[in-house]
Amino acid sequence: MYMKKKNLALIIISLFVCNYAKSQYFPIDTAKLNTSYRELMSFPNTIERQKAFFDAFPNNWTEFTAIYQFMPNDDYDLTMYNNAQEHIEALSTKITLIKDSVYCKKIVNIGVGGKLDADASNYYKALLHKIMWRRMDGMLHSVSKLRKGHQMQFWQYYWSNTVKSKRLETEYNRLLKLNLDTYPKEMKIMEIAFKYFYDGVNIDGGYLKE
Repeated sequence: MYMKKKNLALIIISLFVCNYAKSQYFPIDTAKLNTSYRELMSFPNTIERQKAFFDAFPNNWTEFTAIYQFMPNDDYDLTMYNNAQEHIEALSTKITLIKDSVYCKKIVNIGVGGKLDADASNYYKALLHKIMWRRMDGMLHSVSKLRKGHQMQFWQYYWSNTVKSKRLETEYNRLLKLNLDTYPKEMKIMEIAFKYFYDGVNIDGGYLKE
């Protein structure tokens, strides 16, 4: 009888630990994020709704990937993975009342350490390019506040591409020309990142040239 109770207790503890681990997997409050997104869509032009969604959105790459990544497990809840594109689009187009210094700092911080991949990673990299041209000075000012290694991490992600692209080459040349005098140190780091990561990485996990 004692052994049965002991085994039952071990099973209960194991289930508790397993469920606890699952509940801790998301580093931010996903219910709050989803609720604030729905409210933003209903009332997009209010500072309160914009701020609520903006504050609920992940703050760095670790949080971002934990929230929006794809997991092939049958029992894995893909709700956030499926919400990624809509959430990122809202971050790009619906947050209009938050000042550039606050908005761009967060946008840049999320991009530090980013890795080229499909789905959410690809959506966010597209957002970075859009915001760079909408709020260029705010973005570059935020980049300039990073330590040089983290600046490199940001630009690595920003320019990572598996093949050559005339669009990206044109953007790079324009960005460099427009900002070389104002942000010379940042542009130097960007040049190095572009040299090695544009047409220099794979997306499928393989590292070889062929």
